[in-house]
Amino acid sequence: MASHATTEHLAPGEIAKPNTGWIWRVFFILVGITAVEFVFVFLMHPSTLRNSIFIGLTILKAFFIVAEFMHLKHETKGLIWTILVPVTLLIWLLVALITEGSFMGEVLQNMFK
Repeated sequence: MASHATTEHLAPGEIAKPNTGWIWRVFFILVGITAVEFVFVFLMHPSTLRNSIFIGLTILKAFFIVAEFMHLKHETKGLIWTILVPVTLLIWLLVALITEGSFMGEVLQNMFK
């Protein structure tokens, strides 16, 4: 069961106390990651390092959102790996395609000079 679920037994018709502590914890973690993203994006000069840091923090934030709000962290390890492996391979594919695309662009640009 989820770590934020209540285990107390209620009488029929009784409403459980709201357990919003975990929501606020997740909120402040996401605000912190977003603040760090803003610091890197607006205070660093445009470069590959800045873009890499920004993309890495964005992926971290996305994984955290999926883990908390889609309850993936409470699932079995097999299901987690079934989701993470294809996403990781997709990210690897995107990086490879962007790298190859920029290389081919440079080759074609130099060929017609």
